[in-house]
Amino acid sequence: MKIYEMTDEQRRKLLVDGGYITKQQAKLLEDRATISTDLADSLSENQIGSFSLPYGFATDFLIDDQEYLVPMVIEEPSVVAAASNAAKRIKNSGGFKTFPTARIVYGQIVLEKVTKSEVDELERHNAEIFEFAQEAHPSLIKRGGGIVSLKFNRYDDYLEVELGINTVDAMGANLVNTILEKTAQKISTMVSSKILCSILSNSGQGQIITVEAVVDFEQLSTKSMTGSEVAQKIVQLANFAKVSVKRAVTHNKGIMNGIDAVLLATGNDFRAQEAAAHSYALESGQYQPFTVWKVSGTKLIGTLKMPIELGSVGGAIRALPMAQLSLAIMKIKDSKQLQSVVGAVGLANNLSALRALVTTGIQAGHMSLQSKSLAVSAGAVGTEIDQVSAKLNQTKDYTIKNAQNILLELRNK
Repeated sequence: MKIYEMTDEQRRKLLVDGGYITKQQAKLLEDRATISTDLADSLSENQIGSFSLPYGFATDFLIDDQEYLVPMVIEEPSVVAAASNAAKRIKNSGGFKTFPTARIVYGQIVLEKVTKSEVDELERHNAEIFEFAQEAHPSLIKRGGGIVSLKFNRYDDYLEVELGINTVDAMGANLVNTILEKTAQKISTMVSSKILCSILSNSGQGQIITVEAVVDFEQLSTKSMTGSEVAQKIVQLANFAKVSVKRAVTHNKGIMNGIDAVLLATGNDFRAQEAAAHSYALESGQYQPFTVWKVSGTKLIGTLKMPIELGSVGGAIRALPMAQLSLAIMKIKDSKQLQSVVGAVGLANNLSALRALVTTGIQAGHMSLQSKSLAVSAGAVGTEIDQVSAKLNQTKDYTIKNAQNILLELRNK
């Protein structure tokens, strides 16, 4: 039986039997556990409850020769299905290869109305400031992180003191801001200029990852198109995204569908990721796609390159039981490994979207997966949902009116 054909209970058993989760963790999933009032109060202001989204997993991810099931939180079933579909095609061709860089978060201390003599004074004390910043968060050094760079950048009468900080496995917002604010106090004793602000940057420039996938033509063919034809059209559409901003935006949105779903499942800040990603897409002056596709011999080669901001420890990641469960399912050891998984999901979703667009069209698969949601909206419950869904997929008339008529006919039998 295919995983998507299983019941929830069968899928949970699959995870337990496969050693991905414990029976206790399976019980957490079975109970549809929500967070406690105390935890909700600690994570949000004026909270009155919790908001639930579907929690599922994508399959067949072979990343750097290691197999993964990847938890995803999203209300759109086609995203999970698309990730699994492309991952299987890529797995059958050898899997994903990832190349993460050092995980550096940049922070800014901004001074206003700075004179040249003050800039010179701070530059003379460069080593002293660096050492002070290094000692501002001792526990980070013990974990193998710390300050890696210190630069002074002048913008008119503003001075930016830019610190590059290796945050190891933490996303790093709180610890970076702590270091910046302590260092800003030190700097304020050296010059008369006022500190305008001290804050991390979500540029993501120090957290770039490259993910590659080689796909055999035979993995791309359809009933009416050869794998070579599909591959060539995928390359054409990807190239079009380089010249059309409107297409590039939608191209990248499809990538972020998968990335954000994994970030949500692991308790990470998807808003920071969105900011970093789309800023990176604009670096050349014109908004560009995150992926490049080309044909080499009988293979389609895809490369994703972009910043991925995340952590595997600290903050909400540590506090949220479901985030911990997600990390356990993937057997995540550190943030670089998680970054590789997230990047692979982004590339997989991109391949599925491009292949669908140049073959059957995006709606064929999308609407068939949305049919269950439409059935629920029409009032179907229990076994009625699958029956109404099946009829919707048969008629291809994906409207609420048709779903209601099918349900009415079903109940009148």
